Amino acid sequence: MEVLTNPLLYKELNQINMNILEMSFARIDREWNMKNVISPFVRIYYVQSGEAFIQYHNQTVKLSSGNIYLIPSHLEFSYWCDSSMSKLYAHINLLDYNNYDLFSGYDKCIVLTTKQPVINSIIQEWQQGDILSSLSLKSTLYQTVVEAILQEHISLGTIEEYSDLVKKAIQIIKDKPHQSLTAQTLAELLFVSPSQLQKKFRKEMKLSLGQYIKEQIMFAAANLLRDQDKSIKEISDTLGFCDQFHFSRRFCDYYGMSPSLYRKSILF
Repeated sequence: MEVLTNPLLYKELNQINMNILEMSFARIDREWNMKNVISPFVRIYYVQSGEAFIQYHNQTVKLSSGNIYLIPSHLEFSYWCDSSMSKLYAHINLLDYNNYDLFSGYDKCIVLTTKQPVINSIIQEWQQGDILSSLSLKSTLYQTVVEAILQEHISLGTIEEYSDLVKKAIQIIKDKPHQSLTAQTLAELLFVSPSQLQKKFRKEMKLSLGQYIKEQIMFAAANLLRDQDKSIKEISDTLGFCDQFHFSRRFCDYYGMSPSLYRKSILF
C-alpha cells in the first residue's frame, strides 16, 4: 500500500477559504448610484430581473437578468440603475496565506451568461435558510468562482512556501494590524535584527515590510467599516491612528474615498 502526500497543497487547502462577508437579496432603484467605488472584496451579482449598469476603464457593462456578474476586489468602478433590478448579491473574500484576495490583480468585470436556472436555485437556497441549503449555497458560490476563473483563463499563481521567520511576521500582522507595528517592533518580537527581517521579507514577499503592514491596516479598516455600530473614531483607535482625521486621510489616499462614503458604497 502506498500513500502519497503533498504538504504544500495541504497547507494551501486549509488556508484558502471563502469568507462570505454579506449575502442578501436586494430590489434596487435609482438610489443605487455611486461613483469610483473600490472594495477589498469580490462582489457577485445574481441578477433575477431588471437591469442596471457598472462602468470601469471607460467601459460600460449592462447588468441584465439571467446573468451572473463577478466584480474583482480593488477594481475601481461606478454603478447606477435607471429603473429597477432584483438580485441576490454576495460580498466575498478568497484570501491566500498572505491575506491578499486571489482576484485582486484582475481588472475587469466577469460575466457568466444564460444562468437563470442557477440564479433561481441559489435564491431558493438563500430563502430556505437551513443548514443543508447553506452548504449548497456555498457550493454554488464556489462553482461560480471556479467557472469565472476558467472562463477568463485567470492565473492564480503557484503555491508558495515561506521561511518560518516570514510566516511568523505575516501572522503577527494579520492577527493584529496596528500603526505601532514596524520593522523594529516586529524584529524584537521575533528575536532578529530589523535589517535581517526586512531583507528576508522583501526577498520572499516581493514587497517591503512597511508596504505590507500599510496594506493590511487598510484591509482591516475596510472590514471594520462593515460594522455599522462601530464609529469611525473607534476604528481609528483600534488601528492605532493618532486621530480619526489622520485615519480618514490615509483611508482616502488608499481607497479614493472617505470612510463614511466607503460605508455607503458597500451597500448592495
